[in-house]
Amino acid sequence: MGTHGNLRLAVIDENIVTCVGLRTILNEVVPFAQLSIYTDINTFIEDRPEEFFHYFVSAGIFIQNQVFFTERNKKTIVLTAKDEDCQIPDTIRIINVTQAEESLIKSILSIHQNAHSNGYHVQEAPVQNKAPRLLSNREAEVLTLVVKGFMNKEIADRLNISITTVITHRRNITDKLNIKSVSGLTIYAVTHGYIDIETL
Repeated sequence: MGTHGNLRLAVIDENIVTCVGLRTILNEVVPFAQLSIYTDINTFIEDRPEEFFHYFVSAGIFIQNQVFFTERNKKTIVLTAKDEDCQIPDTIRIINVTQAEESLIKSILSIHQNAHSNGYHVQEAPVQNKAPRLLSNREAEVLTLVVKGFMNKEIADRLNISITTVITHRRNITDKLNIKSVSGLTIYAVTHGYIDIETL
């Protein structure tokens, strides 16, 4: 598994669609992690839960096994739906899985970044730290503003360039990174140090 194989993340949810969708996003946010899916708590508990860095667990499974997860509150992240009426303690982090994809990714990136500042240091993959910056300074500026949600005209006004130039920069960014979605650009910008998730 290599140097980073010991960073294990668990997704525990009876809904396999949620599990697979979240695994896809987590693979982009922390590509060096080992991700495991569990559709029931017993299978998860049998698989050495203490070795996992984070547990992404459905609200239903959390409520049914609250003592287990509350004792491990720094590892636990509860997956909730927007209208779900459940009492989750304040010490437990929550992610609303029904929010827009871009917001969901920002929530996951924020949790990942906060793990560093709270003493749960995760060594980043060397390929991310030492990779040469592919973007020019101007492209990096445009990327940052795109990720922050600014429209082409707003970017043009802020950088004092034409809208056509903004569009050209955006096309160049997409071509260089081979990333078309704003969600993908957000992940790239945060994980490669172009922007801090807290500024989004």
